[in-house]
Amino acid sequence: MLTKKVSLKRNSKEDKMSKKIWNVGIIGLGGIGDSHMNNLLKVANTRVAAICDVNTQAVEQVGDRLNLAADKRYSHYKELISDADVDFVISGVSNKYHADILKCAIEFSKPIVSEKPFTRTMEEADELLALYEKNPIPCMIGFSYRYRPCFQYVKELLEQGALGQIRHIAAHYLQEENAPMFNHEYTWRFNKEIAGTGILADIGSHMVDAARFFVGEFTKVAGMMSTFIDHRVDPRTNQPVKVDVDDFAGFQCELAGGVMGTFYTHKNAIGTNNQFNITLFGDLGTVRISVEKPNEVHLSVRDGENLELIDKIVHLESGNRKLMLQDFVDSLENNSNSYFFPTFMDGYRNQQVMQMIIDSSRDGVARSN
Repeated sequence: MLTKKVSLKRNSKEDKMSKKIWNVGIIGLGGIGDSHMNNLLKVANTRVAAICDVNTQAVEQVGDRLNLAADKRYSHYKELISDADVDFVISGVSNKYHADILKCAIEFSKPIVSEKPFTRTMEEADELLALYEKNPIPCMIGFSYRYRPCFQYVKELLEQGALGQIRHIAAHYLQEENAPMFNHEYTWRFNKEIAGTGILADIGSHMVDAARFFVGEFTKVAGMMSTFIDHRVDPRTNQPVKVDVDDFAGFQCELAGGVMGTFYTHKNAIGTNNQFNITLFGDLGTVRISVEKPNEVHLSVRDGENLELIDKIVHLESGNRKLMLQDFVDSLENNSNSYFFPTFMDGYRNQQVMQMIIDSSRDGVARSN
């Protein structure tokens, strides 16, 4: 087995930092909010200037920790988004509020980083698109895996044509936390009204984005969705509540250029942690990556007159990779996006594909318009 150590390329412009301090407003102070605040510590010239959450106790605790003034501690997102002192917003809330917060950001022309999925429904997505086309704003959707070194390296391989014509992409995204033995309690993610869909929106949306990132647009889809565990216990009442969303989603598809795709995802996979694996099969070689090993790329090619099989593990140095939030700040400073920047339209197209999967699981093969 051959090994190779590679550094990802960076543009020299990326190393130039503006002296401007970017005031950031954080909406949602749960786990994702904490993650974003921790990541901001690694981004030059940013500071958390305002926070918002419906949980007033959390607002006070985080506000005290950050030494924020009382008038920068909000309980409604519109108050924070309309704050003229806030340069851009990071939103990490439940799916139910994604569309409303994006709508508000468009209304106030406020740059925003919004978590995936884009919206709960296609109707919400279409309404947002109509507003965005009238008043486009800088907007990043949280498809964070694009910023893993292995994703960026494979993207470069594909752009160079190193794998030849791509024929097939396969991916699975598995976790174990929803398996019956863990007695996972009922949360908003099991509620269609709040979540839109279940596993499809939760982690399946990352598979959709990876396919679009590496290959291109979906042209047709054949999907299946199922609910393994149809009731879960609500910790507030200690009573079982019906689960009305999917906890399994699988689909086959055709992508741009006739590339075929196979995908499945669920959280009933004992022995997995965060197993998001992707394989691309090309005429000249096969490449495999896993987000659990973000600095490794497995490459299989045949070479020479005898077409000898050569397997390589490419080891990537992660020190120079650009962070997602740094990319957003750079885009504001340079007024341009990097090639891996997940845009508003990436969010919208992702929602379209998820709707195709939903429609297909109900009616049969769904085709793009």
